Amino acid sequence: MRLNTLNLLNFRNYTTLTFKPGEGLNFLFGFNAQGKTNLVESIYFLATARSYRSNRDQDLLRWESQYFKVHGLITNRSRQTELEIDYQENGKKTVKLSGVKQSRLPDYLGSLSVVLFSPEELAIVKGSPRERRRFLDMQISQLSKSYAFLLIQYYKILSQRNMLLKSCREKPQNKGQLEVWDSQLIANGSKILAKRFEIIKKLAFLARSSHRKIAAGKENLEIKYLCSLQAKPDMALEEIENSFRVKLEELRQEEIGRGLTLAGPHRDDLVFYLNGSDVKSFGSQGQQRSTALSLKLAELELHYAVSGDYPVLLLDDVLSELDSLRRHYLLASVQDKVQTFITATNLEHIDQRIIADAKVFMVDAGKLK
Repeated sequence: MRLNTLNLLNFRNYTTLTFKPGEGLNFLFGFNAQGKTNLVESIYFLATARSYRSNRDQDLLRWESQYFKVHGLITNRSRQTELEIDYQENGKKTVKLSGVKQSRLPDYLGSLSVVLFSPEELAIVKGSPRERRRFLDMQISQLSKSYAFLLIQYYKILSQRNMLLKSCREKPQNKGQLEVWDSQLIANGSKILAKRFEIIKKLAFLARSSHRKIAAGKENLEIKYLCSLQAKPDMALEEIENSFRVKLEELRQEEIGRGLTLAGPHRDDLVFYLNGSDVKSFGSQGQQRSTALSLKLAELELHYAVSGDYPVLLLDDVLSELDSLRRHYLLASVQDKVQTFITATNLEHIDQRIIADAKVFMVDAGKLK
């Protein structure tokens, strides 16, 4: 997969931009606050229709502008596709695939697949369960349109069920309606869990392999899925559904008391272990960074294993976070097979042999040189 051309209009500090990157490594360097991260963010936005830096699309508007546009031409398995996202100041966002407006976001996702690695991505290891669920759901959604649609449906059902639970405290007669929402929550949530189990098994294997190379075989990385149900990876879909149903019945009174759904995919977590120790609680900063790096390299290989093509890799100000050994291993791993965009304030710490085979752009006040 490759981004051939990127066009921006009124995005962050870019008035207009036409960017034609190289097929391999692309270095974006320059002083701080010139637009390096904004450019990487625009590629992520083109792929996912959301920012990784803000929850509000309005924040992406250039100062005093009323709309912005992100447009790109990509090649995926020798087929060229046109992607476009338009946003208006009134909040209206239009997503187009080859000129055709997409009414459902899942139909758009996966057209351009990306893997992002930034300092904030260390939250996957060090942050809250929500960060790890978001990481997992985004990767699976880019690989499976049906999964993305299931997620949207699940959270709609979850919202309605939570409202009903709150109403049951004052109107006990509403309890009878819970069975209907339980059935829908179980049907959607169980399919989400089954897909997560499938993907995590592959991701764990690939991450373990990457980490052993990074750590010179001295550390063993394990990834475990903490399920709020009694569901296990080897269960059939029907068994997961039964486990879900039993758990909801068990928690019925507590859920009504709290007005919240206390079990399901929205309550689950991932735990990372190095040689049997929890990396979040007991790992050094270097081990936490190595774990995050191993995950990102595993994501690349996972996409390739599932789709037959590598995604685009976005490295936003992350090289300075890695020591020379990990930095060299990362760049050498992707140099000849993955289109990569790398932001940095300077290139002094990069192997000159790697730079010689890359495209280098200087970013200055929203312009490329």
